[in-house]
Amino acid sequence: MENQELINKMQRGDHLKVNITPFIHRVIETIEAHSVKEPWGYTRDLVSNQTPDLYGTADAAIILYTLGELPKEKSACKQWVESLQSFQSSNDGLFHGIGHHPIHGTAFAISALQLFDAKPKYLLTALESLKDRNKLEAFLCGLDWQNQPWGDSQQGSGIFASMVLSGMVDEEWENWYFDWLWEHTDPATGLWKKEAIVDLNGHPIGAPLFHHVAGSFHYLFNLDYRKKKVRYPEQLINTCLDMFNGQQFPLSEQEFSFNELDWLYTFISAKEQTEHRAEEATAMISQVSEQFIQFVLRKSTEEGPYGDLHSLCGAVCALALVQSVLSERVISDRLLNKVLDRRPFI
Repeated sequence: MENQELINKMQRGDHLKVNITPFIHRVIETIEAHSVKEPWGYTRDLVSNQTPDLYGTADAAIILYTLGELPKEKSACKQWVESLQSFQSSNDGLFHGIGHHPIHGTAFAISALQLFDAKPKYLLTALESLKDRNKLEAFLCGLDWQNQPWGDSQQGSGIFASMVLSGMVDEEWENWYFDWLWEHTDPATGLWKKEAIVDLNGHPIGAPLFHHVAGSFHYLFNLDYRKKKVRYPEQLINTCLDMFNGQQFPLSEQEFSFNELDWLYTFISAKEQTEHRAEEATAMISQVSEQFIQFVLRKSTEEGPYGDLHSLCGAVCALALVQSVLSERVISDRLLNKVLDRRPFI
């Protein structure tokens, strides 16, 4: 059933133009506030940590890339690369950041290095066994798709970004990975993984449905990186629209998060493959985008730098996505870069 109220609002053009330039300038000031001179890098948490860390340094690179502010001088780029590489363990090759699984930290750091056309300093020996097809599939099957689909997706998607961007694997390995995702897509929801999301009667099991959407987002950007299609785009459209109409989508209200990025990217990826419920889908994208912009504008009136670079990174990347679909209503002094158009993982 189409949401006619949403469609009518979109057709009437009941929208305001918004200027995001003041917010962008405040983001740049925030990056400067998080910078550390010795050792050089960026801290994620401005309140409790005054030393460079993996996530702060990688987040700063991603945000500045999105804003078109990454330095072009060779000396500055070399400094960035050396700082990011310093967080890699020479023992297992992984990047051990605080607050996430080491595979997430590894993928996050390597994808940040890619912005400088650089690679990790050491071999990723901890992931070497996953070059074998049977062990790759066993690893993917062993993730907790039912109860921890969001958290564990950081591992299931992170191995792709880590191993592909570091040059560990070839096209054959990538095809094994994509074949497994294709085979295990849930036909009822269009998400991952089948038999872990809803029962035979279509009732949710395990984690909340949004956790499955957010988890599936991490696999979608790997598919998009290689221009692979999702298996059930119509079902994915239905899932997202039904959740939105049922008010099951957690919009940001107090602090920045990755929620809008996860949701909009997932929905837009599916929409690019099908005209299924197209008018309602366009209206929903417009409303979520507009609500997010209004939230960003409210946050931009606060004083001082933002405290957490990681959540800010998610918000800035989401804003770039929103600008790409609402360019006529988003006023800015620049066109933001969508980092996931360049490489996978966020």
